[in-house]
Amino acid sequence: MAKTKAAINPDYVFINCPFTKDYRALFDCMVFTILACGFQPRSALEAADGGDVRMDKIVRLIKESTYSIHDLSAVALDDTNNLPRFNMPFELGMVIGCKKIAGRAYASRSALILEQTKYTTQKCLSDIAGQDLKAHGGQPQTLCRIVRSWLVAESGRSKIPGQTAIFNAYTRFSAELPDICGAADLEYEELIYPDLVGLAQQWLQEQAKA
Repeated sequence: MAKTKAAINPDYVFINCPFTKDYRALFDCMVFTILACGFQPRSALEAADGGDVRMDKIVRLIKESTYSIHDLSAVALDDTNNLPRFNMPFELGMVIGCKKIAGRAYASRSALILEQTKYTTQKCLSDIAGQDLKAHGGQPQTLCRIVRSWLVAESGRSKIPGQTAIFNAYTRFSAELPDICGAADLEYEELIYPDLVGLAQQWLQEQAKA
């Protein structure tokens, strides 16, 4: 049976970033900012099907997403293997490869490349030279501004809230999230990606009605 061709969605934003505890505040802020701007975040964390090969899942997300965000800030050696994480630059390479080789089907796809400290990535990935990387400094507020500005510029949409309004909303949501989880019988410390997206969407909808 032939596989169904993945259809690109103008609202999908593929997230390629570390899934570590020390990155959680940035990840939560990124997800919230994407939602607040009227887009839909997509991540390899959204499905837990053991039969779904991770690479196949990532390829599908890349095919379906008009936009993608790649944070290459995890360049430090990890405590377990004393090695850096290569997943993020590998997935970015897949996206750039599609844009450069696959022709018109991917030419219009937009990618935002992030790093923690400016010019750090070039020291270990010289082929990235010429790309316009944005440094967030590990600060959620800076990340919010970068993501929001990029989505506005690349989508051309005019009704996206301002960066101050979005970050103030994220600050309130973040402060309320433990109680929101409690009311939904969810464990805040073990909150999984689909629940985070669902709770953030519901919170934003309630705020819009208030």
